[in-house]
Amino acid sequence: MSSSKPQAPSHPPSGGKTFILRLMTPADCDAVGRVGWDAWRSTGPLDRGFSDPQVAQRVKDAFLSFPWSTRGHVVIAEMDHQVVGWGAREDEPDYISDIWVAPAFQRRGIGRALVQHFCVLMHEEGLRQARIATHQKNFSAIALYKRCGFDIVWQGMERDSIMQLEMPKVRLRRILF
Repeated sequence: MSSSKPQAPSHPPSGGKTFILRLMTPADCDAVGRVGWDAWRSTGPLDRGFSDPQVAQRVKDAFLSFPWSTRGHVVIAEMDHQVVGWGAREDEPDYISDIWVAPAFQRRGIGRALVQHFCVLMHEEGLRQARIATHQKNFSAIALYKRCGFDIVWQGMERDSIMQLEMPKVRLRRILF
């Protein structure tokens, strides 16, 4: 877990409720894992391999263990003392590795706030670009990233190390300055 400063202001999503972005703490780890797993399952079978029970179990295990093992910068979105979304930046400083929002809280501005948080942080760190990737059929994520100023820079097949599958991916980039 990182000690980087999170974005503090509340954001008013549709419905009038506000949420805050803050750094993940050890007390959040179980909720972060569950939100990631629930959000991944809510995308539906983007790929035939997703319906394989062994693949699903690997993904579930990865989501549930990720918060406990990551050394990356993880920020959660919290509403009414509940983790409703999270994002992470791991390994490469200009790469947003994860954006996940609980299904019941999607389309309320939470994903956008998380993406924007990381872009602001990267800009403040002097990075020239922000990068993110997703499955080619995850149209709602691609649309979100485009609304946040990202452009598709690559499409192709890529092996996912957790799912152990080749899958069609999209890489996107936003120039920060």
